[in-house]
Amino acid sequence: MEKELKLKTAWKSQITRIHFGVNAVFETRLPELLDEEESKCVILLDSNIEKFYLDKLEKFDCKVFSFPAGEPSKTRETKSMLEDHLLSHNFGRDSLMIGMGGGVVNDLSGFLASTYCRGIPHIQIPTSLLAMVDAAIGGKTAVNTPYGKNMIGCFFPPKEVWIDGGFLRTLPRTQWTNGIVEIIKASLIASPSLFKSMREDYRKWQQQDLTFIMQRILESVSIKLDVVEKDPEEEKGYRRILNLGHTFGHALETLEDFQIEHGGAVAIGILVSCYISNKMKLLSSKAFEEIKEVFDLYQVPLHLKKRHSIDDLMATLALDKKAVKSSPRLVLIESIGKVAPFNGEYCSEVEFSLLEEAISWMHEKFAK
Repeated sequence: MEKELKLKTAWKSQITRIHFGVNAVFETRLPELLDEEESKCVILLDSNIEKFYLDKLEKFDCKVFSFPAGEPSKTRETKSMLEDHLLSHNFGRDSLMIGMGGGVVNDLSGFLASTYCRGIPHIQIPTSLLAMVDAAIGGKTAVNTPYGKNMIGCFFPPKEVWIDGGFLRTLPRTQWTNGIVEIIKASLIASPSLFKSMREDYRKWQQQDLTFIMQRILESVSIKLDVVEKDPEEEKGYRRILNLGHTFGHALETLEDFQIEHGGAVAIGILVSCYISNKMKLLSSKAFEEIKEVFDLYQVPLHLKKRHSIDDLMATLALDKKAVKSSPRLVLIESIGKVAPFNGEYCSEVEFSLLEEAISWMHEKFAK
C-alpha cells in the first residue's frame, strides 16, 4: 500500500506530507532523505525502539539519541537532557530532527524541535498504532507535569510523517489495544461506517491482516486530517471533538501515576462520556450498548487500581484545557459518528449531580 496525503495547516501555511507504506522507512525513505538532505540530521528514539532498530539506523549518516521508554520520560527534564545532548554535539539551526517511536517520542521530539534554536524542521516516524493514528498527526506537541498530562507544549507540525505498517509486526498486545481504542474514537466522532467495520471485522485485527489494518489506519488518519484542517489550533472549537474520552482518560492516567494503559484510560473516558450522553438523552441506549460491546470485542483492559475521590477527580479534571474557570467540559455524542455541537463549542459543562453519578457508575464498573 503506497499512498500520500497532505495536510495544510495555518502554521506558516506549512504542508505536512503523510506517506503510507510497508517496509519503506529503511529501504527507501531514510536512504532517499539522507542522500538529498543537506542539514545535519538527528534521530530521537526511546530504549524500546533502540533495541529493535539501532543496528539498522547505524548504517545511516545520522546521529541517534535515545531515552528510557515510557510515559514517565515525557517530561521537561528529559527535554532538557536531550537539548544538552544536541548542543554538545554542535547541532544548530540547520539541523533536521526525526522522532522515531510511539506517542511519547512523537510528542517529546516535536516539542523539542519547536524550541531548539527557536525551531528546526522535524519528521515523525510513528512506530506504534496509536502514534500512527493520533500522536504523529496534527502538530500537537507536549510534555507531562505532576499536575497533568500534556500541560506544557505547543502546535508545531512536522514537515513529513512516515506511516510504515512494517513496524506493527513488533508491537506487543497492549500497544495494539491503545491504537484500536483511538480508531474506535475516530469512528464515534465522524464515521458510522468505520465503527461498523470495527464491530464486524474484529477477527481481521486478531489475524493481523496488514492490508485491512492499513486501510483502517488510512480512514482514521483521514478523519483527523479533516478535523485539523478545519481548526488547526483549536481556535474555532471544532478540533475539540478529537478529545472524546480524553478529559476523563488523561485525568485517570494522572491519578493512577501512568500505571494504567492509555487505551484503557481513554476507553473508560469514552464510556463515561457516553453514559452522560445517554443520561442527557443525547445518545440512545441501543447505541450506548453497541459502544460498550465493541470495547469488549477487543478485550480492552477497563480496570482502575482504586476508586478516586470526587475531590481528586474534579481537581484533575479542572486542569483539562477545555475547562472554563476550572469547571470541566466534556465532549459528548448524539449518535455513533456525530458529536453534540453545543452551539459550536463541541463540549459542555455537566451538572455536578450527573457528573457525580457518572463517576459512581465508573467506579462500580471498572474499580472492582
